[in-house]
Amino acid sequence: MNLCRNLTVVRLRKIMRKGFAFIMALIVFLLSLPSDLVVKASQPKVMVVDYKIVQKEIIAGQTFDLAVTIKNTGSRYVDNLKISVTSDTGDIVPAEGAGNGFLEELPNGEENTFTFRLKAADGLVEKSYKLSVVNEYDDIWGNPYSATDVIYLPVKLEQRASITDLYVADDAVLGESVEIVGSVNNMGAGMLYNVRARIESKSMEELDTFIGNIETGKSGSIDILTNAVSTTASTGDMSKVIVTYEDKEGNETELEGIFKVTVESPVYDNVEKIKDDSQSSNRGLIYGIAAVVIVIAVGMVCAVRRHKRKKKILEEF
Repeated sequence: MNLCRNLTVVRLRKIMRKGFAFIMALIVFLLSLPSDLVVKASQPKVMVVDYKIVQKEIIAGQTFDLAVTIKNTGSRYVDNLKISVTSDTGDIVPAEGAGNGFLEELPNGEENTFTFRLKAADGLVEKSYKLSVVNEYDDIWGNPYSATDVIYLPVKLEQRASITDLYVADDAVLGESVEIVGSVNNMGAGMLYNVRARIESKSMEELDTFIGNIETGKSGSIDILTNAVSTTASTGDMSKVIVTYEDKEGNETELEGIFKVTVESPVYDNVEKIKDDSQSSNRGLIYGIAAVVIVIAVGMVCAVRRHKRKKKILEEF
């Protein structure tokens, strides 16, 4: 039994010596490689592969949600990942928390999406603003790494408008012109582009008019000259003015204003005058006919006399 035990010990020692020799050879091989090659082979890489604005657009002075997707593009997983979104100029700041996200580990080849609640500062102009996305993480040996990606977020100014002072300038009479007037007010921070107004009504011809651009804090005039095409009840008819305007990218917004109009049939002021005019017209017609008859009669008399005179002259010869 002692002999078997001694043989086992000898074999274990040989195995240990071979294993030790292999480990030492591996260490020597790794040390012989260029240091930058070793670092590159083992360095994990985390980067931004996608981002989107949840609300589709960012308005100056308002909050929004930004979804950022990162991916471990390296060959090893990473630990203790921290992601931060920062703006050097303070144009875009966290609306909730500190603008950070954490993840215990991210395996190689996998992605993860973080959503941040942010706010665009008041008073910004319409343009794209820079936002840095910083990823900090450790490799499997605990070595720290950091990677920064830059994204650009377009900020728009709020557009807000109203329609006021909408009314019919004069009494509406069937078949006559009707003028619709009012105001379009720019109550937002952004310019209103290509403002137009059109009328929708059962009693008036539907027409439109171009107003133009309206700067913030100012108003544009609605002035539509249309025609009354049908009468309404004595209580009037509800009609609409539809106003459309565009933002800087040409996206159109529509709002409407409602007003009441009453279209009446034509009314003559002096019925007696109409009767007198009618009687005068009838008398004139009678006088004209009588004059024609007299002229014809006179002509016939003159013709008869000429005939008799001619006959008498011929008899004398």
